[in-house]
Order: sequence, then structure tokens, then C-alpha cells
Amino acid sequence: MPRTALLPAASSALIALLLPALAQAQSRIDEVLVYPGGAQVTRLASVAAGARELVLTCLTARFDPDTLQIDAPAGVNLGPVQIETLPRDRAPDCANSALDEQLRKLEAQRDSLNAESGALETGLGYLKALGNGDARNPPTTAAIGATADTIRKAALDALQRQAQLRRQVEELERQIGPLKSERDRLAAANPEWRSLRVRLSTAQAAELRLSYRITQAGWAPSYRALLDTTSGALHLERLAQVSQQSGEDWRNVTLRLSTAQVSTRVGLPSPAPWLLNIRPPVAAEARAYVPAPAPPLAMSMAVQGSRAREPELDRFDLTVFQNDYATEFVLPLRVNIDSGIQRASLTLGTEKLQARVLARVQPQSEAAAYLVADLARPAGAWPRGPLQLVRDGALVGNSSLQVAGSDERLELPFGRDDAVRVQVEPEQRNAGDRGFIGARAEHRYGRAYVVENRHTRGALTLQVVEVGPVAQHEDIKVQAQFSPTPSTQAWRKQPGWVMWEQSLPAGTSQRFTADYVISAPKDAPLTGLR
Repeated sequence: MPRTALLPAASSALIALLLPALAQAQSRIDEVLVYPGGAQVTRLASVAAGARELVLTCLTARFDPDTLQIDAPAGVNLGPVQIETLPRDRAPDCANSALDEQLRKLEAQRDSLNAESGALETGLGYLKALGNGDARNPPTTAAIGATADTIRKAALDALQRQAQLRRQVEELERQIGPLKSERDRLAAANPEWRSLRVRLSTAQAAELRLSYRITQAGWAPSYRALLDTTSGALHLERLAQVSQQSGEDWRNVTLRLSTAQVSTRVGLPSPAPWLLNIRPPVAAEARAYVPAPAPPLAMSMAVQGSRAREPELDRFDLTVFQNDYATEFVLPLRVNIDSGIQRASLTLGTEKLQARVLARVQPQSEAAAYLVADLARPAGAWPRGPLQLVRDGALVGNSSLQVAGSDERLELPFGRDDAVRVQVEPEQRNAGDRGFIGARAEHRYGRAYVVENRHTRGALTLQVVEVGPVAQHEDIKVQAQFSPTPSTQAWRKQPGWVMWEQSLPAGTSQRFTADYVISAPKDAPLTGLR
């Protein structure tokens, strides 16, 4: 039966352990569960048979000690736990991140180039001395010509190589500068390291699992939709933007992403009573105006010392996970995510869907046709996120995926179709009086649109959306006449939204008309007329 040791809040203080010094154990981060607003990190640490103590160093000081949990297999007895926090300058061995390694390599290359440049400078000094006749064994008169030519060639080669080295050093300095700034930023954000000391006893070698939570991590969903307009095939890719600033790199870890937010509430509070009473009468004197109290005097505060401003952490929008049931995604391969402000883009999977491709026109908004993919709402959890749109292999733009707010159908826009021409004819307007001695005023509107399919082959499914007037008062009468007969006069369950849908073959056109007669009492102030 596995044994678990939880570190209570009171034990976060240092506990003196009078045990002999043992070698520090090596641990690695094996698994990370990232949820909205934080992450749970799981480490693996090996202990040898007969070990009495486990010591782990170079742990991030940003984890919450109250969430530390240690799981041990059967046969391992766990004792007290000690946590010690040290400044970075007292733990130089902890500078082993990927950023530190890259900096050390670049600085080693720079030092090697500087050493070579110094050696060339020494050689040039000797050549100068030889040319000035200061050398101890000057050449004979017969050999002066050959010696001068040799000195010239050697000096030229040395100077050219020195210039080349100088350019290489400058390039290395340009690379080292930003890396040093990033290292200093991380050091300012994580000025301390933690070490963990666990007293234990085991008769055989074992592996312990340590887990803790951090708040300096998070993830956000994003998506990519790839549409084939010929077949209607739609590939909807799930992506994740992950970032963490815990101070320790996640190297070769199993990553799980959850949409469930961690809550500190573990139970329900007692219900509040519902009390009714009759308010007692208030005396007239009590209702008299009482002046508001004067604002309190501002208190002065003296602050000594200084504190460096912590760098701003990368924060994700947690509201995208609201109104969504908990779902967990497990990446099939192990990944690397370094501590920093950079976001890692990961692919979670692809859904293969079938869509109905529509060419939708709203002439009153714009004389253009836009392609729309209409498909059944995909199953599963789809938190709100940015959506990249690719049509027939070409990027057309970006939108937002909001599956939670849609009904049984989901619509995705895929940009303008320039091969569909839309012509909006001038609107016809007329006004007059009718009825008994002109008791009512009439307003007539005539609209007409011509849509032409200029594609060279195939037919497209055309939708034309017209917004007609809707009376909000019983004295206002609206008569409408459409040609051809529309498919619906309450598109998306909205009164007045008229929609024609029909197939339009390549090289053909269709004319749509809408005529309205609006009447109201002559003396009534009618609003909403265009």
C-alpha cells in the first residue's frame, strides 16, 4: 500500500534534523498538470536501499508549501519534512537551466575568440619589432627584401584574421546581451531557491513522487480551421498556448491540460435564513439630515530600504473556461517548456468534420459575398479561443470560436468570395396619404439586388439576407412582397430577417426584390424610417 506524506502549514518552518550528511538525490520533473491559473508539478526522486534521508535542491521557491505531497511505495517509511529557502547567490550550483547552458557556451566561444585575437596581437608586435630593426637577430642585407615581403604577408594575414575575429565577437555579444537580460529578469522574478529534506527509512531502492502546485502557469485554447470548399471537408485543429514562470524548466515532461479551475472551497456554507419583519416607525427627529463625517486625515508612512519591482507575469484570460464542463487533454509526446514569458504552441488533436459551404450576401451591409461553413456542432468541450481560418490552403484571416453559445449548428466564416458579384440597385422610395380624407400616411420602399456567380465551374449555395421593417406598435401596418419567394421570413428566429437560399450555377445570375408598404396614423410621430 503506498504511503503519502502531506506537509502541513505549520511544518513549513525549519526543522532541525540531527542526521549525518548524505549525498543529494537527483530528481526530475516527470509530469505537469496545467489548469486555468496554475499547475501541479510532479517530481520523481530515487532513494537507495538503506537510505535514511532524501535531500532535493534547486527547487523553485514559488511553489506553495501547503500543497506539497510525497507519495512513497510500500516498504518506505516517511518522517519529518524540512524546507529551506536560500538566496540565488548562495546556490550557484542551481544555475543549470537551458538558458544558463546557452549563455555559458556563447561566453566560452567569445573567450576563445578573444584569446586568439590576443595571440595575433602578440605576433603583430613581434612583426612590428622585426620591421623596425629591433629584433635580436636582424636579417642580412641580402635577405632584407625577402624578409620584408614575408613580414608584409604575415602582418596582412594577421590583421585580416583579427578583423574577422572582431566581427565574430561583436555578433556573439549581440546574442549574449538579450540572453543576459532574460537571465537577469528570471533571477529578479525568482530570487530564491528551495531545498527539501525528508527523513525516511527503506530496506530497498525505491522511487518517490513529490507533487506541488504553483500559480505562475496557465494555458489558453486556440484553434485552426482548414476548409476544402470543393468537398466541404473541414479539419478543426485544437491548439494550446502554454506558458509558465515557475523558475524551473519543464524538460521532457508528460503534459496534461485541464479546463477545470481549482477551487479552495471544499464544502457548502450553511444556508442563510429568510427573515420577515415589520419596520418600526422612525421618529421625525431621526429623519433629520445628518451631515456626513469628514474624511479621515491621510496618514503619512515612512518606508526605508528598497525593493526591486517584480516583472509582470504572463496572465491568461480565465473566463474562456467558464460555462464549460471539465475536460482534460493529454499530449501524446513528452514536451519541453522553459520558464519565461514565451508561450509554447502545442497541438492537441484534429477533428475531421463535414460542412455545408454557403455564399452569404447581406446587401444592406456590403455588396459582397462571404463564404460560410455550416456544420453540426462538434461534440466535447471547446472553450472560447482565437480561430485561424485557412481556405483551400490559403490563410484568409482570424476569428473567434464560440461553440458554447451556438445551438445545434455552428457557422465559421471563411472570407470574401471575389468570384461572386453583387449589385445593389438604387432604393425606390415614395410617400403619400390614403384612407378617409388622408387619415393615414404611407411610405413605400423598393429594393432590388442582382447576384452573379462568376466561377468557371460548379454551383454554389447562395444565401441572400434582407432585413425588413418590423412594426412595434399596433397602429403601424407593414405589407411586404418578395420575389422570388424567400426560404424564411424569420431567419435565426428574428422577425423581419428574410433569407433566400438557392443553388446558383457558375456563369448565371439571380435578381431578388423586396417591396414594403408602411402605413401609420398621419399625425403619429413615426420613428425608424430610413
